Amino acid sequence: MAVCSRRIVSRRVGTRVFTGLTAVGVVGVLAAGAVVVPRSVAAAESEWVSVTVTEGTNLTASAAPDGSVVVDLQGVLFRVPAGGGEAERLTSVEDEAAMPDVGPDGRIAYQGYADGRFHIWIAEPDGSEPVQLTRGGFDDREPRWSFDGTTIAFSSDRGGSYDIWTVDVATGELIRRTDDPGQEHTPAWHPDGRSLVYVADEGIAAVAADGTTRTLVPSPGDEVALHAPSWSPDGGRLAYVRHEDTRADLVVDGRVVTEGEDVFLFAAEWLDDHRLLYTADGALRIRDLAEGTTRDVPFEATFELPRVDYRRKEHDFDDRSRHRVRGILTPVLSPDARQVAFVALNDLWLMPLDGTPRRLTHDRFAESNPVFSPDGRYLAYAADRAGTPDLYVRDLRTGRERRVTALDGAEVSPAFSPDGRKLAFQDQDGATYVLDLRTGRVRQLVPPLFGPGRPSWSADGKTLAFVAVKPYSARFREGTSQILTVDVVTGKQTYHAPGGEHASISTRGDDGPVWSPDGRQVAFVVDSTLRIMPVAADGTPRGPARELNGEVADAPSWSGDGRRLLYLSNGTLRLADVTTGKARDVDVPLSYRPDVARGRTVIHAGAFWDGESRRLRHDVDIVVRDNRIESVTPHRAGTHHRGRFVDASEFTVMPGLVDSHVHQEYESRFYGDRQGRISLAYGITSTLSVGDQVYRAMEDRESLDSGARVGPRFYATGEPIDGSRVYYNFMRPTTGDEQVERELSRAEALDYDMIKTYVRLPADRMRTVIEAAHELGVLSASHYLSPGAHLGQDGTTHLAATQRLGYARTLTATATSYGDVVALYGQGGRSVTATLFTTEFLGAEEISADPRLALYPSWTREKLLADTRDNTTAPADPDCDSADCREVRALRAVAEAGGRVVAGTDAPLAYVGAGLHANLRELVGYGWSPYDALRTATVNAAENLGVAEDVGTLEPGKVADLVLVRGNPLRDIDAAMNVEATMVGGHLYTLAELLGPYTGGHGATTAAAATGEEAAPAPATVVSEWADPKVGARYWWHAPEVVAADHAHSCSAYDRPGR
Repeated sequence: MAVCSRRIVSRRVGTRVFTGLTAVGVVGVLAAGAVVVPRSVAAAESEWVSVTVTEGTNLTASAAPDGSVVVDLQGVLFRVPAGGGEAERLTSVEDEAAMPDVGPDGRIAYQGYADGRFHIWIAEPDGSEPVQLTRGGFDDREPRWSFDGTTIAFSSDRGGSYDIWTVDVATGELIRRTDDPGQEHTPAWHPDGRSLVYVADEGIAAVAADGTTRTLVPSPGDEVALHAPSWSPDGGRLAYVRHEDTRADLVVDGRVVTEGEDVFLFAAEWLDDHRLLYTADGALRIRDLAEGTTRDVPFEATFELPRVDYRRKEHDFDDRSRHRVRGILTPVLSPDARQVAFVALNDLWLMPLDGTPRRLTHDRFAESNPVFSPDGRYLAYAADRAGTPDLYVRDLRTGRERRVTALDGAEVSPAFSPDGRKLAFQDQDGATYVLDLRTGRVRQLVPPLFGPGRPSWSADGKTLAFVAVKPYSARFREGTSQILTVDVVTGKQTYHAPGGEHASISTRGDDGPVWSPDGRQVAFVVDSTLRIMPVAADGTPRGPARELNGEVADAPSWSGDGRRLLYLSNGTLRLADVTTGKARDVDVPLSYRPDVARGRTVIHAGAFWDGESRRLRHDVDIVVRDNRIESVTPHRAGTHHRGRFVDASEFTVMPGLVDSHVHQEYESRFYGDRQGRISLAYGITSTLSVGDQVYRAMEDRESLDSGARVGPRFYATGEPIDGSRVYYNFMRPTTGDEQVERELSRAEALDYDMIKTYVRLPADRMRTVIEAAHELGVLSASHYLSPGAHLGQDGTTHLAATQRLGYARTLTATATSYGDVVALYGQGGRSVTATLFTTEFLGAEEISADPRLALYPSWTREKLLADTRDNTTAPADPDCDSADCREVRALRAVAEAGGRVVAGTDAPLAYVGAGLHANLRELVGYGWSPYDALRTATVNAAENLGVAEDVGTLEPGKVADLVLVRGNPLRDIDAAMNVEATMVGGHLYTLAELLGPYTGGHGATTAAAATGEEAAPAPATVVSEWADPKVGARYWWHAPEVVAADHAHSCSAYDRPGR
């Protein structure tokens, strides 16, 4: 059972082209690591690569009056001659044109994404003179000309759900044609010019001119989706696409007319009463219903891609010099404005303003979210001393502290009530609770939500406020991060925009809202600058939000008098006057040295794989001096007389594994000390974050580098740079160029190791980010082969994942990729992470008997056991009928064409540790050799990071990142998971050492309580009262089944109209 669903339904990606892009098409391929050439520099011929394609994955098509066909191929509109041949380019990558429809006069309507939202555009037949017909903060999609050419029908979420609208081409007048709480989309006109047919959720309906609607084809059920209806010219026949699992068929009048074709999920266009133009199998196809024949319209289109070639950031694996701490996590100002509490280097600190920080904890446990009581005497925070995060309250006068919660899950994000008698907090599921500190009674105030921010109390103690996502519709998951207020007595919930209607708080982490002590204002971060908004006692806005001073900001906290705000600005603490905005630095004199190993270690390996050879060597000695391999020689007795000796004579020593796709901080507060141990226990020596809450990532990287925390080497980054809408709590919404520059200033100041662009960022801003990343010497990736490859981006973090268009240009609904995809990755030299979201190759008995289960927190452990419970045999698919097999075969084609495939998991959306082995096993299970699969997690991964000179293989001079496993992983990929010990840069961790703190039963820590902890009263162990889900029922996305689906992390590239 997959952790992240890969169900495919229907979506598109925006794209942009350099002015050097020409029009044509054959198959091409991409190789490895690429750079963007600055636009100010004239590109030499060698800086570009031509990729010609003759197939298109999910191409869309519309016939013109002259018999030619306008197609959307990889995000660019082309015109294919009537008889086929060389395609003429009509639009640029920057236009992000999609879903073309040619009108009766030859003009082209399309949905464009140039400004970061979908709008309806029209252009002349040659693509010139584009005119934008719709505007605003909503999405308008899927245009269809009326037969008389005066009106365009389209779908839009401007009414709170997707409905059918029309726009008068001459006047711009908008008319709403449907008004239903469901999702109506992909309209098509009846020849009478008055009625429209469309998809209604997952059935097909029609609306007449008077607004009456009728169902034409009811929804076939949960496992089947209907798409893209169209009426024949005589109005007597209805065509649509029916999709179920790995089958997509064209249906006419209820009868399937295709057999064995991969029909794309777009409208078939009637050329006359019996001929249909549609796209399938990577081709433009015409089907004659009367004769029962088909013919393809051949085409070729050529793309000019910038080569990826830039100087990579240097990683000094031998550095022992002092470094200033930048990972200052969740700083909070004391009420008297004289002290700051924060987390850094895996400990909790208290610092007099401009003084010397003092450790309040000094242990291996993970602390988070410190908060002062209103009188400043107490400090509450979360720590995992008892195995999972609980809440602790420390008396700052006496130094005594007590554990106040001991629930089954993780308790994090505490917030004191104004009277200091209660703590609000949240758990790993996003539920919000209130703890009475006197009685120990715990009440659930808000049921689980998807990724809410930290709670803050109103001054009268009657209301809690935190940030939560508010989606625009049920069809697409993205929305805005708004302020949600909750009545503490009744549970009533109300959303408030943080400024403008479409504004988003920057992250749903530590960016507010934070209520002022007097309750008259809230502070939060929008567009990465600090804002202050006047509010009523219950949090209702009473005026516009004002920008404090324009500085890049995160993590605000108030002084007790409400006159000052403390915040982080690109790694520096700043203290600002609330009235004037004038701010000054607050120095944090804290530094660390990287924990580079010292000494000599000799490992006697029974077998040895260096990462290059296709065969094992046997009986060798690996000498490690400090952090690097000194020699690899045939075994000789007595070579271990100096230093440490490791007897691995029964094991195979192989390169350490790299998980090239993690979001390490997404659940780090919940995992605590466990997360790094899990990765090491599965042989992972490096992880690459492709998106995380930035200060959590920086604190984690510094804690790991300094040796304060146990775990793999961490290549860290901040939040992915997103567009106008967001979904996950760690995405940065952006709506303008100035804000993108602010995000990039943070990336430079905090020394990111990669920069990801996310789902809603338009192509022009993608280009800005890509160029900036390459100037910093780090890779950039996204979900988009197009427009990414056209803009010089290094590659993608999936073959296909969430797309703003509702479908992928890399993988069809039946999980098939065509020659354009293989060519663009292969010839274009791009990388793709094989993020497969699978547990099907993890055996039930194997997992249930694995002692490493103890390292997972209970809720994750139970889910892993449930997901593998039925895995008694490995999947077999000799005909490659399954979506999983087809995706793996596509990845293999990319690799063979010259693209770089690296292994990744998306952990913790997939399982930390075990998830990487599940990916490797799936590659092998569906046709890869163990050798090639292992290289995706070793050599290829190192090359992708630009560190192949130091890691990725085992040879003299390289960093000693290695794993001891039982068995021969080159013969049996399962052996790679049989880890006995892992070495990271010369530091050796045995399985017993990693499991040690959690061997007192499944996941229970053996550690004692902290010194000085008070004995009484006992911590709360149960929830006394549960929230009524009906209280939030007016918000459909608060429904338990919807939240559960969100927590299942569907990463489908296709939209979800039936959600």
